Amino acid sequence: MSNQFKINLPNIPFFSVYKPHYLAFVVVGMLCDLASKYWVILKMNAYESIPVLGEFFRMSLTFNTGFVFGLFQNNPFPSLFATGFAIVFLVFYRWHNSDLGNPWGWNFVMAGAFGNFTDKFFVKIPGSGFRFGFIPEKFGEYIGVVDFFDFDWPNFLFVERWPAFNIADSFVSIGIVILLITMDWKEIDKK
Repeated sequence: MSNQFKINLPNIPFFSVYKPHYLAFVVVGMLCDLASKYWVILKMNAYESIPVLGEFFRMSLTFNTGFVFGLFQNNPFPSLFATGFAIVFLVFYRWHNSDLGNPWGWNFVMAGAFGNFTDKFFVKIPGSGFRFGFIPEKFGEYIGVVDFFDFDWPNFLFVERWPAFNIADSFVSIGIVILLITMDWKEIDKK
């Protein structure tokens, strides 16, 4: 019966896939993301928008309280669980498929995923900072991932402005582009 729940770990050693300098990049990327969010929380009011390049680019402090595509809005626990599950899945998928895509693509994705995941563990208090927790205790406290890059978007693409995003989101996007360019799709089809 215990064999039914056996986890098959890859034959390749973990640190040959997740090399120390890759892990250091993930940690530094995550810390840069969190530092930028902390700075924005200290300097801006909730939902404040400051033009940087006119209306094309603004710094706008918003809070994404959901998961991908706005799932689980205003409920931190399903979003936290879903994000944690996605990270565990990605770690094992990469470990099992160490030859797929450029490792730096994976590193960018992981840095962004861990940055946004860590951000979900804190209540944000604009002008003051943050505290560990999942539920605002008073007016002026917010949950969710901090987003602040706000770009205009051509109106013919169904949205007036691109949804606000952060450095972690940028890391994930850069990583996905690298992976899409560098993956051998014929090898993926064989698996």
